Amino acid sequence: MYNHIMLATDLSDENQDTLEKAKQLSGLFGSKLSLYHAVEPIPNYGYVGIADLEDQLVDEAKQGLAKQGEQLGVDPADQWVSVGPAKREILATARELGIDLIIIGSHTGVHLSEILGSTTNGVLHHSHCDVVTVRHGDKK
Repeated sequence: MYNHIMLATDLSDENQDTLEKAKQLSGLFGSKLSLYHAVEPIPNYGYVGIADLEDQLVDEAKQGLAKQGEQLGVDPADQWVSVGPAKREILATARELGIDLIIIGSHTGVHLSEILGSTTNGVLHHSHCDVVTVRHGDKK
């Protein structure tokens, strides 16, 4: 049913259940699994060193993806990092890679926007393909 699944990860420690779900679903469908993380751009108001800081954040994201990729058995060639607004970057990368299922975590909260988060909500409502949200946090 799904040939190429993309896990859009925020690289947080609480994201472990989302990683497990991605591994289970890719195994169930025999799908290729890609990992993706968007580094939010840092506004440059004329400060020197912003580009260096962004480069450092990209390097840290690549290291985080490598760690998750090793845990999930995802080849480094299938691990993607870009700089830009997360919702836009996730959607663009998914379309570019021919993804047919995006898996993304959501946080707990009281209101819908808090439960899904603005990025998850945006991906859910604007994606060209199916989206699975994995709720993490307090699961009482």
